[in-house]
Amino acid sequence: MSDLIRMASNAHHYLALFDGAKPLALYHTKRLASPAQRIMLYAKDRGCSRPGCDAPAYHSEVHHVTPWTTTHRTDINDLTLACGPDNRLVEKGWKTRKNAKGDTEWLPPAHLDHGQPRINRYHHPEKILCEPDDDEPH
Repeated sequence: MSDLIRMASNAHHYLALFDGAKPLALYHTKRLASPAQRIMLYAKDRGCSRPGCDAPAYHSEVHHVTPWTTTHRTDINDLTLACGPDNRLVEKGWKTRKNAKGDTEWLPPAHLDHGQPRINRYHHPEKILCEPDDDEPH
């Protein structure tokens, strides 16, 4: 850990640590995300997580994937970034969930689509290059 901190000391003002694809636990019992959670989301999501949106992180709000009214927790693994207009889509029937890789999936209401989850790769071009094709043998 000391080597990691030493290597990062000249790079950025904040150090985000991940365990695989998931950020290390940062929990909060209040509805609003803490400054540390926001910094982690800036590093993890980089911008609005709704597919097709290119809003950067600093134009985004913190969105509870599972509604806060259900859990009364602000857990970093259940948070994502969404710009203001996209954050309000939940009021219009959109749903969000986390997949096994920790990515946020957006599900449109049934009258728009039949439940195909979508992920925004705009802020993560490296994931497009690294994902294996489902057709290739493993």
